[in-house]
Amino acid sequence: EKYLFELMESQSQLKPYMEKEKNSKETPFTFYLVGQKDRTQNWHIPIVYAKDLNNNKYSVEEVLQRIIQTNENHMEINGLINNVSQKIFAIIQYYYPGIYEIGLKYTLNENGQLYFHSNCSIFGIIKDLSEWNISVCRKIVWWPIELMSKMIKNQSPLDAPNDELDEFAGALKIDQFASQSRKISKSGAEGYKHTVWVKIKAYENDNMEIQAPKGIMNNTLILPTEIQFGVKKEHCKVHINEKSISTIRYNSYHYPIEIQVSGYLIEKMHIPIDFVYQLEIVENKVILGPTIGLLLGEKNQLYNPNYMEKYSDRLGEYEKFGGLVIAFSSRSVDWNEKIVYGMVYDPVQKHWRYDSAPIPAALYRRNFHQHQERIKHLMDLTNKQLFNSYHFKKSDLYLLQNEPEIQEHLPITHLLQKVDELIQFTHLHHKIILKPVSLSRGRGIFILEKYLHQGEGYILHDYRKKIRVRHLIHDYKALIGMLKSLEILDQDYLFQKYIPLLKVKNRSFDVRVVMQKANISKWICTGIECRVAGENEDLTNIARGGGAMTLEEVILQANLTLSYSKIHNNILKLFHSFFDFMERKEGHFAEFGIDIALDEEGYPWILEANIFPSFKGFKKMDYDTYLKIRYQPLVYAVHLQGFIVSQEEESTDEVYHQNKSYL
Repeated sequence: EKYLFELMESQSQLKPYMEKEKNSKETPFTFYLVGQKDRTQNWHIPIVYAKDLNNNKYSVEEVLQRIIQTNENHMEINGLINNVSQKIFAIIQYYYPGIYEIGLKYTLNENGQLYFHSNCSIFGIIKDLSEWNISVCRKIVWWPIELMSKMIKNQSPLDAPNDELDEFAGALKIDQFASQSRKISKSGAEGYKHTVWVKIKAYENDNMEIQAPKGIMNNTLILPTEIQFGVKKEHCKVHINEKSISTIRYNSYHYPIEIQVSGYLIEKMHIPIDFVYQLEIVENKVILGPTIGLLLGEKNQLYNPNYMEKYSDRLGEYEKFGGLVIAFSSRSVDWNEKIVYGMVYDPVQKHWRYDSAPIPAALYRRNFHQHQERIKHLMDLTNKQLFNSYHFKKSDLYLLQNEPEIQEHLPITHLLQKVDELIQFTHLHHKIILKPVSLSRGRGIFILEKYLHQGEGYILHDYRKKIRVRHLIHDYKALIGMLKSLEILDQDYLFQKYIPLLKVKNRSFDVRVVMQKANISKWICTGIECRVAGENEDLTNIARGGGAMTLEEVILQANLTLSYSKIHNNILKLFHSFFDFMERKEGHFAEFGIDIALDEEGYPWILEANIFPSFKGFKKMDYDTYLKIRYQPLVYAVHLQGFIVSQEEESTDEVYHQNKSYL
């Protein structure tokens, strides 16, 4: 739309029909038309119709009859709309020849002046026509099938045998388009969905009932008989009020439609009524949502409003999706009633409060110290929409050494089982790093190197505290004694070859890449930071005094022969293999912080893949990127449930699809 307006502004003949500024007053009539192109690149306009402020639909002739009573100069409005539209089609054809179908929208102000408003959704026009003029609707819906069929047969669409089309129409049941279009794919695939933003008002009634205004159910012939909120489902009755909704066209989070729900249903379903929800109709069911759960650890006594403030910055885009966000422990679940008790986010007061709700339909796991049977039960109840379901540890990365496409980017790594193997490995590679299997953020790390000038001597660097401690060790026996005294042999450790890191101003750095799910089949890169080590430090962790820089900055300062774009592409190629493998695993993953080392040749090595990453560097370096990373898991949870995220822009970051292609 932005580019279309820019192109139109360059055409003097179209400038008179472009609004200089948006009129604050509502226009009495809005005109819609469909443009469809044939194989010879000629545009046709099968329909032009109008809607008034009450969403009533009219033919252009009916509108003209009303206008004639006040101003006879508007008899040519139909021809004017067609003439302006053909000029717009000519621009589209020149700059975007791949577009074959488009909807255009015009406004008619109080003075009778016609202005081009915007392009608009074909789906929206089809919905209008399916309710008003089904014969024209059928013609528009059939056009792409006819065009495609005749492209294949290399003949004109007008030559189509009627019996073929009738047979195809019967198979598709085209007259039932309106009801079919409201069905929602469980996989979260994009498509037309009838979604309404609603606000709930309680009324006294001892039955399971909902009263909704006319139009909210999208003219559903069969009223729903069930309501779902989170994973909880109950039978209910839906009554339609005859009073129509004049604000349906402006319906949004800020302009929700009020529905009345009986007090008994609210109590039975544990519905907090002071939020704005999205309401969808799927077959015979009313679905209220989205419902998002932050699954915390077992120490539920810790989770109070003050504790939860650290999660508040994740709700910065709440108004794009609305619904319920509740944080809870698996210990606080009523499994029989499918109800959780925890901390609910109040978007009006901007704080957390104690409340209850059904088990949410999508769960974002924030802690890995939970009873595994409870996690399994939650996965079953949410149809596996509990993401970050498995704690991916350093030892899991070690197991990927047998994957051909990944092993070339993994430093040689072994689990610490025998001291002799560790010492032999140290002699072979001279410098190695020891990492605890279960800890992150640089905790519990040691670096062991062979002290070449002292015969059998070793140096053990202890990074467990803020001040690095160096142990000078004389020989093999003393090394074993030191490892025992530090209790390294009593814990789960792995050891790997130390990668000589590329340096900036004589400081080592590594690269943290944050990859997150956008929807069920697409990973996006939401941030890249380089963590530069402090002076005289081997470790780059921010917690140890490291700093954050952009990848482009460090590549430029490192004086590499490889360009930034080449290194950037190598990293993406590596992730191509990594996430293709991860999608084949059983766990439901949606977020990774992957640490990569660039060696002195600019070659990428995977050091860690953390499912629970820290974003301190992004917070210091680029706060907008930090917030974007914080928002994304909740956006993903909304998409999992099939609800919309309004005003969402396409990401310009690297995208990895499961079909092994980059966009």
